[in-house]
Amino acid sequence: MATSSIAARLGFGPRARKTAEQKALDEVASKQAVDKKQLAFDLFTQLSYMASLATAKASRDVMFMRAASLNLASSPYFVQINTLVHRLKYDYSEACRSIADRVSEPDVAALLLRMSGSLSSGEDEAEFLNREAAVMAELYEAQYEADIESLRKWSDAYAALIVSAGLVVVVSIISMMIYTLGAGMILLTGMLTVGVTSVGTWVLHISAPKESFTRKAGLSSDLQLKALAWFRVTAPIGFIGGAVAWAAGGGLGWFMMIAGASLIPPGFLMWRDMGRLRKLDADIATSTRMLGGITSAIGTTIRDALTKVDRRSLGSLEPYYRKLQVRMSAGIAPERCWKRFVTESGSELIERTVNIFWDALTIGGEPGETGRNAAFFSSKISILRQKRELVAATFGYLVLPLHAAMTGLLVFIVKVMSLFAESLVQQAPDPNATGAPIPDLAGVGGFNTFASVNFDFLNLLVAAVIVVFTLANALAPWGASGGHRLRMVLNLGMMMVISGVMLTVIPPIADAIFEVITAPAA
Repeated sequence: MATSSIAARLGFGPRARKTAEQKALDEVASKQAVDKKQLAFDLFTQLSYMASLATAKASRDVMFMRAASLNLASSPYFVQINTLVHRLKYDYSEACRSIADRVSEPDVAALLLRMSGSLSSGEDEAEFLNREAAVMAELYEAQYEADIESLRKWSDAYAALIVSAGLVVVVSIISMMIYTLGAGMILLTGMLTVGVTSVGTWVLHISAPKESFTRKAGLSSDLQLKALAWFRVTAPIGFIGGAVAWAAGGGLGWFMMIAGASLIPPGFLMWRDMGRLRKLDADIATSTRMLGGITSAIGTTIRDALTKVDRRSLGSLEPYYRKLQVRMSAGIAPERCWKRFVTESGSELIERTVNIFWDALTIGGEPGETGRNAAFFSSKISILRQKRELVAATFGYLVLPLHAAMTGLLVFIVKVMSLFAESLVQQAPDPNATGAPIPDLAGVGGFNTFASVNFDFLNLLVAAVIVVFTLANALAPWGASGGHRLRMVLNLGMMMVISGVMLTVIPPIADAIFEVITAPAA
């Protein structure tokens, strides 16, 4: 024991080795929490990228350095591997094993251990990485489809939860008008409704697959930048205008209509951009495979291959490839041309696919094989996203009429009960009149009369529930379909407008209906 302690102080032995490792890794440690679902998507990208580099017979230094430079959740592990290799002079096999012992995610640890074994045995890196990429694709597809099935079940359950929460409030309102429940019981019911709705939204969000549609580097396409600019202008104006209308006597309904309407234009632009991204992501696999095949067949560069491609076969990417060809023909550096291509697309999938394709070509990769690797990755992701959209789109369309029905029902019931209470007060008999006295049920067995109900409190409760429903029904479709946060703005704007219309229009309609019903027969 004393000998090992002395050796550790002198910088020798296992304890000193562990201390040196930990000190080196602490300097490059990532403080960002890792989302396991997002990590699966990034690991699939990382392996596909490294497999593409391996086809170019890249050295281990090049592969691991480039893998560490990617903006992925899995990149910090490769940063740590490079740190041990370059600072402590480990070989890559030993560094992978050391990092695997420190990783808390079992999938990452298993991958690094397999990578360590392959590197130490002298197995061909391209063969190993291609095999691991295919296995990761199968695992990712299985997990993604399981998440879609969970999303389908929870989207149905969410609709049932919203209806149940609304009915709980309705029953509480009616019960309050028949029997004295007390303000505490009503508040408890409201809190229960808020809790159930919040839990449903949260579960729906975590059950959906996690992936990036727009670039993680930031919004960059024309539609995305326009949506962001519109949001910065219209949202403040709308909320200020809604607050002024509310203060002027318009009430919560006018505030929600004006503020919600201000959110629809930027949200609509992001919705259009999402449709554009779906088309681009679906076409990038075919175009990359075809471009790599033509380049390999004629034995030339990408710039010359672009002139041989039938542009009609490029689909929605045709204008982007046309600009790419013009820029390359003008003598602009290919790296800058491809970077501009990715920026104009605004797609995270296209950025990852281009990295897999172009980075391998820059170090001498075979175009046909590189194009197939990139196309395999992008086609797998695109097909899975189309399956998700089938579930998310149906759910998104369902929430709109569901929200209108529930908010309209709540407002209508409270208004009708208020009118009925007013009618009872107006038709109450004169206590000074002759005849038998009518018993007061207000204090008999806890029963309540409609006239003694605090409708101001009820209106406040209903308004709070409607606000919660508005937020939840805006977040739920966005959580199911995914995408940038600005896409949620469209859902929020529409839900706010619907809620505002119900709060503003339903009371006059209820007044008209009640007048017709209570009017004396001619």
